[in-house]
Amino acid sequence: MRGNARFVAAIAAVTIVWLAFFFLFIRPRQAELKQTLSATESEENMTVQLRAELSQLQELQRNAPGLDAELTEIRRLVPPDNEVANFVFLAEDAANRAGIGVVQITPELPKPPPEGAPLGEVRATIGATGTYFAVQDFFRRLYELERAVRIDLVSLTAAAEGETATTTSTSTAAGGPPEIDVTMTARIFFEAPEGASVAAAGATTSPAPAPTPAPAAP
Repeated sequence: MRGNARFVAAIAAVTIVWLAFFFLFIRPRQAELKQTLSATESEENMTVQLRAELSQLQELQRNAPGLDAELTEIRRLVPPDNEVANFVFLAEDAANRAGIGVVQITPELPKPPPEGAPLGEVRATIGATGTYFAVQDFFRRLYELERAVRIDLVSLTAAAEGETATTTSTSTAAGGPPEIDVTMTARIFFEAPEGASVAAAGATTSPAPAPTPAPAAP
């Protein structure tokens, strides 16, 4: 009996020692190991994210010349100032080249676009008189201007007698193509200065010119 008691006591002592070793040494290490694995996983995820960002930056660096060219083109189409006078000059030149007999351009004051874009806009009413093909060519030239132009509304009516230019009235009287009156609402855009209102920005630039007729086509 004493031998069995000693054997049981020995087993109990070993068990107590093993439990004490487990709680004092192994279990804390398990918690540390779990924290280390969690930190390692987090670092691995961050490494994957940083590698993706690095790949994007390298792609941007490779595409930098093309992006710079696109940015230059955008700044040309949407200049820092409204440059209304320059737009009127370009539109009148486009009308002249298209063979438009009469054109009138009446710009409004700068204001924010209704779409809510971070830009400024100048709305202008453009009236023109010419043949159908001349008007069509005028539209094409407007969209090819060195400015971003959006045409919102277009109205076409038959031109009343006496409204055509001297250079085109001869062909009309001789049985040439009839002429039409065109009224359109167009918008040009410019960069809105950071921290300043669009109206204030427009007030510092060149004033909107009065409507003027385009010179007759040669």
